[in-house]
Amino acid sequence: MNTAAEDRHSEPPFPHRLLAAMVAPDEWDMQCAVAVEAWVRLGGATAAILLSAVGFHQLEVVCCRAVAGKAPQMSRATIEHSFGVLLDQGLTIQVVAETGLIGGLHLQVFPWPDLAATLVVQMADGDDDSAKGGILNSLVPVCRKLLANVTDRAVLLPDSDCLEAMAEYSAGAGHEINNPLASIIGQTQLLLKNEVSTERRQALETVGAQAWRIRDMIGNSMLFARPPLAQKTLVDLVALVQQTLQPLTILAAGSSIQIHLASTSDRIDLVADPAQFANVVAQIVRNSIEAIRATDLDGTIRVTLRNDQPGFIELSI
Repeated sequence: MNTAAEDRHSEPPFPHRLLAAMVAPDEWDMQCAVAVEAWVRLGGATAAILLSAVGFHQLEVVCCRAVAGKAPQMSRATIEHSFGVLLDQGLTIQVVAETGLIGGLHLQVFPWPDLAATLVVQMADGDDDSAKGGILNSLVPVCRKLLANVTDRAVLLPDSDCLEAMAEYSAGAGHEINNPLASIIGQTQLLLKNEVSTERRQALETVGAQAWRIRDMIGNSMLFARPPLAQKTLVDLVALVQQTLQPLTILAAGSSIQIHLASTSDRIDLVADPAQFANVVAQIVRNSIEAIRATDLDGTIRVTLRNDQPGFIELSI
């Protein structure tokens, strides 16, 4: 008895499976398979590949290829690549070509950073442009919805309504809290001017640093909920990280925590938003300080900048 053949024969038609996946979300693996299969069965693509991040240096590849006279062929693989390639169309195409699954012309790339995934579709030669446009307009939102409704992976960006509620709350809290914080910070700075005791100075510096931290937390909440457009410029990362770590080093010293910065170059240039980049570094280092504090032990936080590999800059904390 050919059980596999019977299973395929009893499987419902693909449009039925697609509709079921839209109304009854399933696990990531199943939704990915339906998404790429839709492009081959309904969109006329010769192949469709979905790349998603499964770690800092691993990508999951789900591929569906058209086979003449047969059902589409599905395959899966895990490859060693940084998830950052998903944000660059050229690098994504390069990674897909390296897999040997698809290559050549007529490639369409659809990145979805909030889902940590990128779809690459290869259309058949000679397809009518107007027909392809209609396919893109219909299948792109369908596939995006399939991935957004999975049951076992979190979407990286929260719902817009939640963000707006968070922004309103942060604005109200900021107005009520920042006034007393300003008084605490001001009085602390006045006391520090005339204080000669090392122990009392250290205590006052800790109070002031924590007050600044509360104020920053409120401001950062508003930035997260209503992020400004990136103001990109040429930035020296070494100088920017040094400046960002300076107040944090004082904060860490109060808990016997050391922060060390190392760099492979005296200057590392990158086009980025300096305020947003500094905020990322500051938040991760603050989290590190709190994690060490929770152990009641001394500790060291090492921040490293590397540019010794062509085309890449690495920040590790």
